[in-house]
Formats: sequence, structure tokens, C-alpha cells
Amino acid sequence: MVIKITENEFNNDSQESNDEEYEPETYEGILKDLKVIVKGENISLLHNRGYYGEIIDETLELDPIESLLMVERNRVVVHTEDGQEFGYKELAEYFVNEIPRFWTRYLVYKDLRNRGYIVRKGFGEDIEFRVYERGATIGEDTAKYLIHPVIEGSPLSLTNLSKITKIAQSSRKKLILTVVDRQGELTYYDCKNFNI
Repeated sequence: MVIKITENEFNNDSQESNDEEYEPETYEGILKDLKVIVKGENISLLHNRGYYGEIIDETLELDPIESLLMVERNRVVVHTEDGQEFGYKELAEYFVNEIPRFWTRYLVYKDLRNRGYIVRKGFGEDIEFRVYERGATIGEDTAKYLIHPVIEGSPLSLTNLSKITKIAQSSRKKLILTVVDRQGELTYYDCKNFNI
């Protein structure tokens, strides 16, 4: 088996998301167990317009990566249960200290969202994100890409690369390796299996 890696179209795709112009409202969220819980009448708007979080029992649960992006975009104000407000910097530091590889994952997530893609959680540790085409409808359309972030200079074993390539192939998705360099710049690579 041969694995072919080529640069991906994401590298040349500079379309900015129009996501920010939809939500003039700022929501209040409570940080609880590494999630931000948002309550309010219009939480379905935040969820449906960008497919952020999961609606559970009339609340919107944002995972750490979604939470930080929402704080950065001034869409959510986060407080602890005892009322302490977390700004962007404090929330970023908190998540970086609590979650391995958080910053790398956040940079990839933010870049894809800025390009207008719908990004959802992936499968386990190896497939970090599922990425849907722009304009996709969750529940009707399926993800087109699976994303595996790699820190420049970090080893990636051929065994692991083969494993994640097979996962992508069996789920009929394109595997994208996202290399994050020391300056936080991202380069996207297609990764495909070829049998010889």
C-alpha cells in the first residue's frame, strides 16, 4: 500500500465566513465541566445558523473549541458558576492548561470556520474534526472531509497514518492532514491510499 499526500484546496481557499453578520445578540454562558452551557430563548438561532454546539434540554452545550471561538467573536460571554467572568485570554489559558493539544486544535477549527465550513467533532483521538461543505445541512448532508491536525516537527507514525487513512476510506471521506507550524500557520494536505 502507498499513501499519497498532496496539498489540498483549503490552502488556496480564502473565502471568509459571513457567519458573524447573522448574530447581533450576545448570549450568556456558564462554564461547567469543560463545556459552556448557554440558556435563552434564541439559542436555536446560534445553533442553526452555524451548527455550533448541541441542544440538550433547552440549553446549548458548546465544547471548549466552540466556546473559545464564540467568546472571540463576542457572541458568548462566559462566567463560572460563582459569577467570575472569563474573557478570551482567560478562557484560552484555562482550556490550554486542561486539554492536551487544545491550541493546535483551536487554530485548525478557527481557520476552517473562518473559511465558511461547518466543522463538527470527529472520531476519537485520530480524526479530530468532520468538515461539511459550505451550505450543508446537518442531518441531511454528510461530512466531506476528515481532519487530522499535526504539529510541524512532531512524528506521525506510518502505522497511525495508515490507520486514519483506512478510517477515511471506509467512511468514504477525504482525509486531510493539517500541519500547524511554529507561527500558527496552517497547510492542508490530501492523504489517499493506493494499492500497488
